[in-house]
Amino acid sequence: MFGRPSTVRRAARGAVAAWIVAFVAAHGAQAIDDPGCGVVAVATREGARAYVLPHSFIRPGSDSVWTRAGPLARGVDYELDLLHGQIRLQRVALPGDTLWFAGCWLVAPPPLTLKLMRYRPLALAAPDSEPAAASPVHQRPAVQRDPTEAPAGASLNISGNKTIAVEFGSAQDAFLRQSLDLAISGTLAPGVLLTGVLSDRNTPLTASGSTRDLQSLDRVRIELKTPQGSAALGDVSLQLSQGEFGRLERRLQGVRGDVGIAGFQGTAAAASAQGVYQRVEFFGVEGRQGPYTLRSQDGAVGIAVVIGSEVVMLDGARMTRGEGADYAIDYERAEITFSNRRPISSASRIMVECQFTVNRFRRNLAAFDGRWQGRVLHAFTRVLSEADDGGRPLDIDLSAADRLVLEFAGDSANRAIAPGVTPGGGDYDSVRVAGGTLAYAYAGPDSGRFGVSFARVGAGRGDYADSALASGRTAYRYVGPRFGAYVVGRALPAPETHRLWVVGGGATVGALTIDAEGAVSHHDLNALSSLDDGDNMGLAGRAAIGLGGTLPGVMGEAGLSFSARTVGPRFVPFSRLERPFAQEDWGLPLDADLEHQQRVEAAGHWKPRRLGELRASLARLELPSGFESVRRTAEWSRDGILSFAGAIEHADANDPARVFPHGGRDRSRVEARLLLPWLEPALRAQSDERRTPSDTARAGDRVRESELELASPQRFGWRTRAGYGVRDDATLLGRAFVELREVRTLRVTLDTPSGRALVAGLALNRREVEPRADPVHTRSDLGSVHLALDDAKRALSGSVNLEVTSEGENRRTRTLTFVGGGRGGYDALGSPALQGDYLLGDGTSGAALDLLARSALSARLGWQFGSSDAWRGSRLEFAFETDARRRGPFVPSDAVIAPAVVLGDPALARGSVLQRLETDLAPGARAGALHLLAERRVTADRSYENFAQTSVREALEARLRARPAPAFSAEISSRLKRDEEAQTFMGASAFRRVLIESGGGAQLVFTPSARVRAAGIADGAWVRPEGGTEYTRTIRLGPDLGIAVLARGRLEIGARRTFIRGPAVATYLPGSDPLGTPLWEGTSRFDYRLHESTTFGLSVALRDVPHRAPLATGRAELRAFF
Repeated sequence: MFGRPSTVRRAARGAVAAWIVAFVAAHGAQAIDDPGCGVVAVATREGARAYVLPHSFIRPGSDSVWTRAGPLARGVDYELDLLHGQIRLQRVALPGDTLWFAGCWLVAPPPLTLKLMRYRPLALAAPDSEPAAASPVHQRPAVQRDPTEAPAGASLNISGNKTIAVEFGSAQDAFLRQSLDLAISGTLAPGVLLTGVLSDRNTPLTASGSTRDLQSLDRVRIELKTPQGSAALGDVSLQLSQGEFGRLERRLQGVRGDVGIAGFQGTAAAASAQGVYQRVEFFGVEGRQGPYTLRSQDGAVGIAVVIGSEVVMLDGARMTRGEGADYAIDYERAEITFSNRRPISSASRIMVECQFTVNRFRRNLAAFDGRWQGRVLHAFTRVLSEADDGGRPLDIDLSAADRLVLEFAGDSANRAIAPGVTPGGGDYDSVRVAGGTLAYAYAGPDSGRFGVSFARVGAGRGDYADSALASGRTAYRYVGPRFGAYVVGRALPAPETHRLWVVGGGATVGALTIDAEGAVSHHDLNALSSLDDGDNMGLAGRAAIGLGGTLPGVMGEAGLSFSARTVGPRFVPFSRLERPFAQEDWGLPLDADLEHQQRVEAAGHWKPRRLGELRASLARLELPSGFESVRRTAEWSRDGILSFAGAIEHADANDPARVFPHGGRDRSRVEARLLLPWLEPALRAQSDERRTPSDTARAGDRVRESELELASPQRFGWRTRAGYGVRDDATLLGRAFVELREVRTLRVTLDTPSGRALVAGLALNRREVEPRADPVHTRSDLGSVHLALDDAKRALSGSVNLEVTSEGENRRTRTLTFVGGGRGGYDALGSPALQGDYLLGDGTSGAALDLLARSALSARLGWQFGSSDAWRGSRLEFAFETDARRRGPFVPSDAVIAPAVVLGDPALARGSVLQRLETDLAPGARAGALHLLAERRVTADRSYENFAQTSVREALEARLRARPAPAFSAEISSRLKRDEEAQTFMGASAFRRVLIESGGGAQLVFTPSARVRAAGIADGAWVRPEGGTEYTRTIRLGPDLGIAVLARGRLEIGARRTFIRGPAVATYLPGSDPLGTPLWEGTSRFDYRLHESTTFGLSVALRDVPHRAPLATGRAELRAFF
């Protein structure tokens, strides 16, 4: 009786089990997703190679990466950091493309850092049943103020904005943009100042929403100053100048602190160096103001200079940056151009100290400087350390094989070369040359079976030589063992370490002064290798003693000093020890090593009363190479009505390692100036004869120069100065000097008193080179004219600015390259085409520069008139601008060049003329506010050897505006344009096209209140080629509407419809519809103020072009102000 229920239960269990089995059998094909696997989409950025995934601890072997172009191979196209989840591409992806990553990872990865302590807030006690009254805040006895208020003297101002935006479109992926501008200034307490600036523009965000690192920011600086010291974070400058061996001047990104207590002062800094320090010394080119290209220590070009890191010296004087000052510099191209205020000649000595941008490893710098000053004694010490981070290369990834090569390379760059042959397609094929040697021959762009890299090892050490440029790439050819400068392989960068310790001190007891300094350096050229480390350490030291003071009676002042300095051959300072071009003083060539030396010197000076000052010195120099030199100098100067200065220098040098060992320098100079009531004449003369040891022939140069100058006294408001100088250049041939050239220079300057209605400034400099043995005859003109008119009584204003200078420029060529398949933009004749088979590229035809005389004129004259409400603000203005760059000497007519000369003179490399006449009549009238404009712009470009282009654009415009009622305004306009384009391409067809356009527009605006604005706009244009009879009519119509939304929002909407009738729209250049005119255009923008200091904006634009898919773009942004 009790078994039936058990049987029923067993039957029920069996049925349930059967149902489960059937369900699993029916649905067993559905896999359960692994939460630790998936696909991640990453938007690529311009110029970026490294991308951080939102997951870490990637499972080995589970990764796959692909783009729209196809899959990517690991180890070939990308590298993956499994621990941190970072992808590093081997080549830069196209901006806006999408990168997909598929793989598996840990769902809950362990932390990468160990936290020994963690903050936890205390649990709050249970509230009482009866709420307690808030206890009052009392003043503490030690603080006589309210704790809830800021301390006295505290005032901090914070301003800026933060923007986060998403840009999207129908033909692009979504982009995340962000920017931050923050400014802080004020006082935290009496005597404690805080200033800060932070700028972060379009820096990519990580998954956590923060930027990558401090160096990614555009500009950041936070500085705190107190009476005892200061601290700075961000972009800081470090200048350490005490002593000789540890001088440093750098721009850094990091932290710096200064402290001063009693007689002690200290400076500490830790930062990442933005560049590598370099000093470049060179002579100028006769008559060429620039550009001068700065080269790195190994002669490389195409480098970039850290912004603001340069120090430019010209003939021993420091220059100021700015086009209106002394020089202008192109940091990206590392090119410097001097203004016409500083004429450059072949005798100009130019020195540039700068930091070239780091492109191998991330470089870190740490510094400490301590100084103590007592009543008698003083001491200082300095520790500097600069090192490359070998684990963080910037532009390449070092594999295990590459690191092994560097480990056995030692300090030799020629041994740090990795294999450079990659099979599977490239520009080279393998061939057998004489003796069966395997070599690689250039087969053409992407036409070979191997990709081959070449590394420079120096002339006479390689097997290959660079041949020519082909499709923008350098081609190399095999020339035989030890006959070239390149070898097959990849040059690997080696991380360097550089450390320096300096200690020094001295004492001053009455007239006696003692000073001493010692330094030790450690410089390892390859931190990854322990080989060749025996020569990393170097020593340097100096000592000086001086005696000086006041003598009795009319003897005045006198002093003697003795100094000695030794710098070991392995000592490496952080900056150059010698001043620029110091090699010339001792009879050495400019490329000689003067840093490592042994030198003793004795100097003295005597300054009697009313008899000027006399200085003399005697020095001896020895170099590790065996070079010896003895130098003697004597100077005398006197100030007064008759000022006089003279100096004599003599150096006698000998280098036993040279075939012609004798060298030296004989230099004498004199200057006299007479201070008369109405005139200040001056006379200068100089003779400089330099000889250097050589192995081929006697080497030497001689310069003799004299100049007469007349100047007005400084007490006059009108300041004038005129001078005429003659310079003779000669070179040593055999035992006698041979005249090369005679240079004559005439210069005139004039400045009128300031504060007048008309202020003028004039500066002219003409230099003419008369050949002797040198057959080159040149003439260069530099000048500037500045006029400023400000006549408030007659309501006249105007200005005239003329600049004349000279520049150097490469001859350029244009080349057609066949690409086929409609992938180019030009046809076989060089004419633009929508789906052409050719690409048009630019190149240089040689390393030599053409001397260009450039003149730029800008003139403006304006007159304002009208006193009534309707006519107040009326104006008439005329503007005239020209720019002429002529090959060869300056022509005076180029200062005010005519349009016909720009179009027809083949000697002009580039030229342009702008003429504009503009007027506004009765701008305040309710009906009849008139605006008239007449403009003509002519340009020509003949800077290419085989290509020239000219254009002429003329326009007449008139606009009439009326306000018939407070809520209504209307405007009608008309225009007439003539545009001419002409092009000549050697070996291709030339064309000339002239377009005539007439048209006008009208708009009606209704603004009943500040919340609503409505407008209707119409524009029409009729375009035809000159000589043609058929017009292309284009009419654009549409409304604009602006309306307030709620209390804090506003919506702006605009739409345009285009109607085209007639032949295809003519363009300046040949081709079938290269641009395309949209039939429909629509724009909308919505702005809403979420908070008093927070706004949200959304903008969308839509364009509908015939025969193309509609194009939509948009931007959503959130901006906070504080």
